[in-house]
Amino acid sequence: MHDEFRIEVEVPRERVGELLDALGSLERGSLAGVPSPKHVAVTHEDGHVFVYADSPDDATRSRAALEAILAQERIEAQLSSRRWHPEEERWEDASLPLPSTPAEHAAEHERLEKTETEESQAAGHPEWEVRVTLPSHHDARAFAERLESEGYPLRRHWRHLQLGTRDEDEARALAERLRAEAPEGSSFEVAGDAWDAWAEVTAPARPFVIFGGLGQ
Repeated sequence: MHDEFRIEVEVPRERVGELLDALGSLERGSLAGVPSPKHVAVTHEDGHVFVYADSPDDATRSRAALEAILAQERIEAQLSSRRWHPEEERWEDASLPLPSTPAEHAAEHERLEKTETEESQAAGHPEWEVRVTLPSHHDARAFAERLESEGYPLRRHWRHLQLGTRDEDEARALAERLRAEAPEGSSFEVAGDAWDAWAEVTAPARPFVIFGGLGQ
């Protein structure tokens, strides 16, 4: 388990530096009476400080340390304790229980897929895509023409194809199907990257799309 807990601190932007300096002093052991967690990581952005912990105990100690520092420095702030939800793939209130039974896991996963589908529909483009790299330009062109004849909208970049899907399950199912049909030596990647104006196949392509492997 790594960095699955997070304390979020919202402070005035002009006081972020003071809070970070105080946390640095705590790391060096120079703040008497303030409890110290064993192992945490700290980041900050736009008036928010994020403290990541590996365990519930470290998260509790981190919050206690932050509360003590904020009181000592007289910094007004809002704190919230979060935990990474592996099924929903987002930060949630740490007090909420995680799914523990197969039925609960299945229900959470179904909710995630529904959310991804709704986000794709609202955005007007897929939230997930399958990226295929073919052995040659000729293979890519032939495979693309075949998929397009079946009604799949796609983009082709030399040896690379991109096919959009509404959610992760659909992307993985499509990749599995194509893996059995593509020429030998093809590679596949499932990515959760939004692609603006995907549905408009004639629209300008994204400036840069990163495929795995060598740049050939």
